[in-house]
Amino acid sequence: MEDIIRLLPDAVANQIAAGEVVQRPASVVKELLENAIDAGAANIQLVVKDAGKTLIQVIDDGKGMSFNDARLCFERHATSKLRKADDLFRISTKGFRGEALASIAAIAHVELKTKPAADEMGTLVLIEGADIKEHAPVTASDGTSIAVKNLFFNVPARRNFLKSDKVELTHIEEELYRVALIHYGIAFQYYNNGRLVLMLPASNMRQRVVNIFGQHFNDKLFPVELDHELMRITGFIAKPENAKKKSEQYMFINQRYVRHSLLNFAVEKAYADLIPQGSHPPYFIAIEMDPSTIDVNVSPTKVEVKLQDERLIFGFLNSTVKKALGTMSLTPMIDFDDSFPDIIKERPANQEIIVPTIGANPNYNPFDKVPEKKHSSPFQQFGGGGFRREAPTSNDWENFLKELNVEKVEYPKEEQQTVDFQSEGEKNELEIPENLPFFVFGGRYLFFELNGQVMVGDLPNIQERILYESYVNALKNTPIRPQQSLFPQTITLTAAQADLAISLKEDFLRLGYDLEKMDSTHIAVNATPNDEEEEGDVQALIENVLSAYQTNQVIHKGDKISGIAQSLARQKRSRQRVPVTQEEVKSLIRRLFESDMPALSPSGKSTLHIFGTEELRRYFE
Repeated sequence: MEDIIRLLPDAVANQIAAGEVVQRPASVVKELLENAIDAGAANIQLVVKDAGKTLIQVIDDGKGMSFNDARLCFERHATSKLRKADDLFRISTKGFRGEALASIAAIAHVELKTKPAADEMGTLVLIEGADIKEHAPVTASDGTSIAVKNLFFNVPARRNFLKSDKVELTHIEEELYRVALIHYGIAFQYYNNGRLVLMLPASNMRQRVVNIFGQHFNDKLFPVELDHELMRITGFIAKPENAKKKSEQYMFINQRYVRHSLLNFAVEKAYADLIPQGSHPPYFIAIEMDPSTIDVNVSPTKVEVKLQDERLIFGFLNSTVKKALGTMSLTPMIDFDDSFPDIIKERPANQEIIVPTIGANPNYNPFDKVPEKKHSSPFQQFGGGGFRREAPTSNDWENFLKELNVEKVEYPKEEQQTVDFQSEGEKNELEIPENLPFFVFGGRYLFFELNGQVMVGDLPNIQERILYESYVNALKNTPIRPQQSLFPQTITLTAAQADLAISLKEDFLRLGYDLEKMDSTHIAVNATPNDEEEEGDVQALIENVLSAYQTNQVIHKGDKISGIAQSLARQKRSRQRVPVTQEEVKSLIRRLFESDMPALSPSGKSTLHIFGTEELRRYFE
């Protein structure tokens, strides 16, 4: 039988390896930045053109490489970080397997200039698709400059799978943030298409977060700290009111950005009952621990890690965040102790094992005594199942209405037609009596009688539906007229958010917000829909709209208009005035029933619940 197994040529093997290491331009940025940090650089420049497709260049002032090392670093599995297999379990550097440069050189044109401070001459290496074109001495500055040009030039299929420049640039900036946030002692400069986008001087961690995400983050951050013999935890968490649908969440272990679902859950669990469901708190947390207890050699990207004792780290992290929240007086103080309990690693050999026991009363019968139900008001409980079945007395109703501080109302006796929710796209002709009986309970629930039916409406959900319809109309048909501000407000965004905001400038203007870009991270808000918006409200509102838009476009592939309108409606529904007069209530009801889907809010929640005569009778029979 003829032999059919053959060794792959080096060029093909390198391209296969590159497919694992280099998934997009951001992967190259990550590897080059990490190499610069491993080289001991104090200043790093990142230069990008055409979202990394044309050029990615990293310039550092690190220790540089010798003439031979400059050539050898492009060979597969050539590394200065490992000497024996055991070193894999004590990794303290960013790169260690020697795959990155070889993979990058296999699918791009690479130009490397490097020079150690002690040498008079530097080294130039030119590579095209893993072929060495030039290796010669050259005049160069101390450190290393590596330029990756025409990425995926020889792998057109991979290049065709790249996203738009805006998406790829967002991934590049995210990789820069992940590296720069934890290496705050290093200065970074970021250039995009010849323009300086971000300048990060060496600083502390708090200042680095503010420099990247904006000055408004300074008031959001609260420190977390734990110094234990097993690990050290430092960093910052945000106050619960700053939680969003999509938040800045960065976890680092031994100065390496990692993704670990259990550690993320440890932080979010500490916020339980403090933030709305579906919202996530921003955090920037660094954990330092014994490298031998972590396996970073799980995937080529080295973002996923395995931990030797996940439960132990979960407990420490969760307790540390809870303690910080308690210090903010946001959670009940449960006598947090500064010291954590001792960890008993093993039981002494002569210690007696005590088996726990449980006592039980065999004669206990839970049905012997049933406590008598007591109700303080006829509205003791109301929910999806309706009222309690016990019938209230007339005195109960009198006391109930008196507690609500509302006037008794006389219901009109004339018979009217039943009101049904229309299907999408249809409109109802709604007849509302001139004297509409209503009252608002708890500042949220609107009770009224219409067409012989008792209706209960959830005001925030109703307002969300009405606002959504008005914003969709503004984006499609009739814009909201902006009111010019006497003193324009300035909001601070990330460079990517600022670019996105300006790309949506026309949409914001139709909604009443006049945005003007001042520099790479600052936007002037020259006009708003009204003059009641506070500066912090506008900042959060714009941020949340941009975040929701990105999620809607990238993850859900949703409609742009619907996504923007829904985000605004969700944020502004709670700011609406509670109706207190006949005219306000009738206007609210009329606008709801004139909408396309009056039964549901844009978030999919019910706006009204209708009790017919027969349904009400069942509760009292």
